[in-house]
Amino acid sequence: MAPSVPKKGKVHLPENEEVAAVLREKHRSMKDQLGELTEHQNRTLSTAYRNVCSAKDPIRTLDDLRRIKGVGEWVIHIMKDSFPESSLDLSSPKSNTSGEKGKKRKQTKPYVPQKNSAAYAIVITLYREMIKGKDVMLKKELIDAAEASGLSQFAIGANNYKAQPGSSQKDFYTGWSCMKTLLSNEVVHKWSNPAKYKLTDKGKETARDCLARSGLDDPAGPPKTTSHSEKVILSDSDSDEPYKGNNPLIGSEHSTQRSGLPKLKALSPSSLNANKERTTNFGKPASSCSNSPFSSQGVSGQQLDSLLAMPLRRSDENFLEAYEVVLILDDREKLGPHDKRKVAANISSQFRLSVEIRHLPVGDCIWIARHRGFGTEYVLDFIIERKNVEDLIGSIRDNRYSDQKLRLKKCGLRKLIYLVEGDPNTVDASESIKTACFTTEILDGFDVQRTIGYSDTERRFGYLTRSIIDYYSTNFSTGADASRLCLTYEEFVKRCSENERVTLSDIFACQLMQVPQVTEEAALAVTNLYPTLHSLAQAYSMLDGNTRAQEEMLKNKSSMVNAGASRNIFQLVWA
Repeated sequence: MAPSVPKKGKVHLPENEEVAAVLREKHRSMKDQLGELTEHQNRTLSTAYRNVCSAKDPIRTLDDLRRIKGVGEWVIHIMKDSFPESSLDLSSPKSNTSGEKGKKRKQTKPYVPQKNSAAYAIVITLYREMIKGKDVMLKKELIDAAEASGLSQFAIGANNYKAQPGSSQKDFYTGWSCMKTLLSNEVVHKWSNPAKYKLTDKGKETARDCLARSGLDDPAGPPKTTSHSEKVILSDSDSDEPYKGNNPLIGSEHSTQRSGLPKLKALSPSSLNANKERTTNFGKPASSCSNSPFSSQGVSGQQLDSLLAMPLRRSDENFLEAYEVVLILDDREKLGPHDKRKVAANISSQFRLSVEIRHLPVGDCIWIARHRGFGTEYVLDFIIERKNVEDLIGSIRDNRYSDQKLRLKKCGLRKLIYLVEGDPNTVDASESIKTACFTTEILDGFDVQRTIGYSDTERRFGYLTRSIIDYYSTNFSTGADASRLCLTYEEFVKRCSENERVTLSDIFACQLMQVPQVTEEAALAVTNLYPTLHSLAQAYSMLDGNTRAQEEMLKNKSSMVNAGASRNIFQLVWA
């Protein structure tokens, strides 16, 4: 029997904890994705992990890793994307010249945190807060802000989520121990009790270097923005790669690929102008069709087509002066062990937001903009469907999963967020959850986000609300006259109620979704063309005798139907 992923071991040097954690996570993810590694592959990765843990010298580059006993080129290839780009020198180490025999060349490279590491997130978070005028941070607020930034692939603070007994995931990596490395390298200065942290001059240079390498921000520092400490990127993907270029923020229709569950990307206000580079953890290029990017100074021209629906603007109203944004939670939703009213009070007090509980016709969370003078309530273009991993498995098995997504698509709101709470690896059918999240985002166009537990979900609602407020504050004056008008709350409820009426077209769409390769988008596209099975059969009859044309008919009529789905539907209906 092939050896399993090794248990988390004690790392000799604190500076190497991140490398060891990444290597162990790579081993686990490869095992999850490929099913079963060979005995030789398992043994190679396990040996490399043990030797990294026992290494007495710091591992900062691929060359340093290559010197570890048991680390060959295969392991180097697996780990190369986890090191800073400046260290990706994969050539074989050159031997010393004759005049240098017996001399060991000593490198004095400055310390730079590894991309997507806890140290990387902490340094950038401290730098961004410093730019906004906050030079000093306490431990808890630093951990919360760094985790919310989405820049670290590991948990930074203590993980409150408890795995089930006997689970292989019962010990989760906590990245706060990297603070020892940051202090020893004089990147961060710590003093006082309770402890306070700030960047040193060397740390500021390190942060600018990290930002410049990754393309997250202008190295000179982000522009002045609103006072909110965190912004959440409300995009259609959450790839593990850094953001680059111009950020599509809200209104993009990208598609991307990833393994497992996607993570939330939360950035400082300065990075809201950064474009997200679409990549995939499957090693394949992700397809995307870019819409006009948003600017923090508003939009104009063709960019107005990408704006979300706006509340009614009277005269020269300012958004925050005219409207109050309210987070609405569904009264049927179970939010952890606490009373719903207490949950609303917690979010309200922690983020200084208005939170209400109502009976929602669809979804678990929406946002309304309530006019301060007239009291009119407009439903903003966002809606969340929240599932913990156990509920998600149940809804997949009894087909509520597809039905709920279909109802969300018909509700009239544009930004559909599917929030998955908990670790899928701790429950049965974890692969079903990962596949469901993959198809929900790639094929159905949802923004899939994940949280580690109930408390994390509560914070997520707060950060999302802040970003929504900032988006509408920025674009209200420019886009209110040109964009769609938001539904009022009464119109939203009425529309959702009308969608509850089951028609022949709805039944036909549900039947089509049982056909291989037919997604919700494809089923809706077909029923828009042919509302009933009879009308589709009549269309096929017009091409009777030309089987190829019949198989390709739906593909040629709608870009949402691929060749396989078009052929399978024809075979079901006609063949």
